[in-house]
Amino acid sequence: MSIFIVKFLRKIQYFMQLPKLLKKKECYRLTWFSLFIIALTIFFLFRFFRERIYDYLSPNEPIASKVLVIEGWLDDFALKEAYALFLENDYELMITTGGPLEIGYLATHFITSADLAKATLVQLGMDSTKLIAVPRKHALKKRTFESAIALKNWIDTNNPEMKSFNLVSLGTHSKRSWFLFQKALPDKEIGIIALRDQRFDPEEWWKTSKGSRTVITEALGYFYVFFFM
Repeated sequence: MSIFIVKFLRKIQYFMQLPKLLKKKECYRLTWFSLFIIALTIFFLFRFFRERIYDYLSPNEPIASKVLVIEGWLDDFALKEAYALFLENDYELMITTGGPLEIGYLATHFITSADLAKATLVQLGMDSTKLIAVPRKHALKKRTFESAIALKNWIDTNNPEMKSFNLVSLGTHSKRSWFLFQKALPDKEIGIIALRDQRFDPEEWWKTSKGSRTVITEALGYFYVFFFM
């Protein structure tokens, strides 16, 4: 409490003959050394987070499977890479997932990102007979999980013998997508392929607004679904 306030209250107490307005009380305060230790700890925690979080959220653990599942919201550069993976590893089937488009649907005939991704892959040269779009319905929350549920329903109805697939996602969204697809399809063996995010430098993501917003948002998103779903 500032000295000015203490003196002011003492004067009021004296002139108005009031009971004690102030009470002396012992308290503990951090020393400069303890503040230095706390700041140093925060600094090293940030360095640890900064250097490891991108790789942690972008796992690459593919399995032996002939099916590739692509999240339909991926950028075109990622769809190109996914198509290259399909050709290089002799996959037999590719499935695109995703929900209603938020922009662009009025100017095109594409309603969902699953359908748009499928059309983009066909434009890149993919055989349409090996490509299936599995769109989900509109969802305000848990959109990735709802996409996984839509895939589960499609598999149960159309391809119940399918026991495994590799999920393809982008950068730091991959860990969360992998977790949610495993949760929605617990009886399937699911691998994950995290494509490199070309919208920023993953090695120095904190130096751009796009990198900072993407990595921090995805980190919070993953830990939220991990603890609350």
